[in-house]
Amino acid sequence: MSKRMSKAAFFVAIGIAWSLACAGPGLAPQPVPDEQRAAYDAALRKRFTDPVASRSGLEAFIVRYPASPMADDAALRLAEQAFSDGRQDEGRRWLGSILTQYPGSDGEPIARLRLAQLEYARDRKVAARGLLDPVDLRRLPADDAREALELKVSLSQTPVERMRYLARLAAVLRDAESRPQRGTMTTSVDTQRRDVERRIGELVAAAAVPELETMLDELDRRSPAPAIALELARRAVESGDAEEAEEKLERAGRLAQNDEQRERVDLLERRLEERPAGVARTDIHAPAGLAPLRELSEYTRPDTRGARGTIGVVLPLSGDFAEFGEASLRGILLAAGVFRPAAGGVEGGSEEDAVLRTSASDADRLDLRVVVRDSGSDPARAAEAVRELAAMEDVVAILGPIFSDEALAAAEAAEAAGVPLVTLSNREDVTQGRRFVMRTRTTPADEIGVLVDYAVDRLSARRFGVLYPRTRYGRGMRKLYADAVAARGSKLVTLASYSPEETDFSNVIKEMVGFRFLTAGERQAIAARDKAVEAARSLPPAQAARARSEAFAKPGPNGDPLPPIVDFDVLFIPDSADAIAMIAPGLALQGVRDVRLLGSSDWLDENLLRGADRHIAGAVVSAPFFVGSDVGVVREFVEAYRSTFAVEPEAYAAQGFDATNLVLQQLAAKRRDRVAVRDGMLAVRAFPGASGSMTMLPDGNARRRPFLLEVSGQRFVPLD
Repeated sequence: MSKRMSKAAFFVAIGIAWSLACAGPGLAPQPVPDEQRAAYDAALRKRFTDPVASRSGLEAFIVRYPASPMADDAALRLAEQAFSDGRQDEGRRWLGSILTQYPGSDGEPIARLRLAQLEYARDRKVAARGLLDPVDLRRLPADDAREALELKVSLSQTPVERMRYLARLAAVLRDAESRPQRGTMTTSVDTQRRDVERRIGELVAAAAVPELETMLDELDRRSPAPAIALELARRAVESGDAEEAEEKLERAGRLAQNDEQRERVDLLERRLEERPAGVARTDIHAPAGLAPLRELSEYTRPDTRGARGTIGVVLPLSGDFAEFGEASLRGILLAAGVFRPAAGGVEGGSEEDAVLRTSASDADRLDLRVVVRDSGSDPARAAEAVRELAAMEDVVAILGPIFSDEALAAAEAAEAAGVPLVTLSNREDVTQGRRFVMRTRTTPADEIGVLVDYAVDRLSARRFGVLYPRTRYGRGMRKLYADAVAARGSKLVTLASYSPEETDFSNVIKEMVGFRFLTAGERQAIAARDKAVEAARSLPPAQAARARSEAFAKPGPNGDPLPPIVDFDVLFIPDSADAIAMIAPGLALQGVRDVRLLGSSDWLDENLLRGADRHIAGAVVSAPFFVGSDVGVVREFVEAYRSTFAVEPEAYAAQGFDATNLVLQQLAAKRRDRVAVRDGMLAVRAFPGASGSMTMLPDGNARRRPFLLEVSGQRFVPLD
């Protein structure tokens, strides 16, 4: 049952789908005296011709034969009639009477299921679980057992529990498919099974490695154990740990049940052989084991209560990058619970030292000193600031700087001083060869990786295209994209570029879809098609659409398809919103349709939605932060930030907030010295932050799962 189903529709559905069975499978029905059977049947026969008389007859039956084996069936029928007539409260009372007056009867499991469905529709999940948990599904008719499993899936509190019930539901549906049924019934069961298998695939892709291992242990060799084993093997191969990968591949090979699964094992084995020894896949994207933020935040939040200690901050609060430093500092101060007095001058670029302190009125409050230094957007000053803070014995960790040159200089100084440095840079080599340096900001590789994973796993894309600007950024994104596509075993079939000054994209788009090398005959055929399409403009809409389809369906002079030849499923365009506003309409103009566009965080611009929304409808975008997210940890951060600073938060503020919470989490765990804080941070896994999910890798780099958004109307809508 969909959670979005309206209450009215829900009650109607209960009335229509009410189980007609009196006993579940495997239970021998109790003998019913003839007079009781006759009285019950007489009341039931009138349910369509005289519902009032039928209702009275069933009520009289319960009064006259309260101990009858059919009394619970009469109560179920009365509940059914009440719901059908819109008398929900009365229907609930009849169902409740079965639980209290006829416990253990064959009607009790059905009554519990119906009541649980009603409670779930009222968003009372705890009550629904309490009603459903005691139900032995073997005592329910087949359709009701499937409904009960669907409800158990909806009520699941962890990915492992959700998989437990999805796997059982898939098995029940496969069993139902194998039995002779009417045609429409077979189609319905087949559709349900495919939907459940799709959900299983999504859950496998999103679950963390420990969760997948637990699922595999529970399932033993039952489906979807082979798929889970393959996913674990894939992640092990991607991690670069050859020994673990070989172990996981051996297990996946044992569990493989068909040729497709065995072929996937062979492909992973070849990829493992091709990967240089000891090279982990840190340059592509976040581990698939990192669950979406929405799922993580359901069962865990950063706990910083009682954090005590001193942390240092080195940020560019003056100079060319002051705007980004100020945003980061606001996020840090918000996480630390300290706010600079209005008269201070840190955010405005003062070179004076700033020491901020919280108050601790009870054990759960923070008791922190935050010592802030301005790097002035200068690498030398950043390094000097780190050395100065490291000389303070009570400083257990330093946050910042942000950009590459400052971060590298600060990292060298921090390593020499043996103080943990949590940089807000996206330069991954800042941690290389350094034991005390960590990096937490979302990288372009993180953004691209989650896009490619979504395209493969959710959009079933296999052929990828990229259209990019010939800039350092564009070329870098193209390479990361190509690596990510190859890592998923897919093909990059279209690659095209344009000048960053370009304003007319028609030529590059035409080249991309096969217009570059045309024979004279093909050019004539295309000219004739263009005339037919132009003439169709004067026709009524339905006729015009038909005429255009017929025009584009005509082959060339040799019987081959004419351009546009759109041989890609998705197209990645890593450019600004201004460029996309020109490119997207141009794609449609050249006949590039039914292709999903993929975009980077540069697309997040309201003007793009207003100007090109119909041309980018359905596009999928990844971003390191999304202010409109409704996930609790993000929403709480956004509300606190707005109320404190009277401005909208951005990615730099959110990532400063998260980095601070990582450190505070160590202090709350009573890690007081620098080595303990460093070790505690490196052990962080599946951290739910305002800027997305995060896991720290042993080399000090954070892997992030950015936000995935879809363009819907004039809005960016979260996908996970």
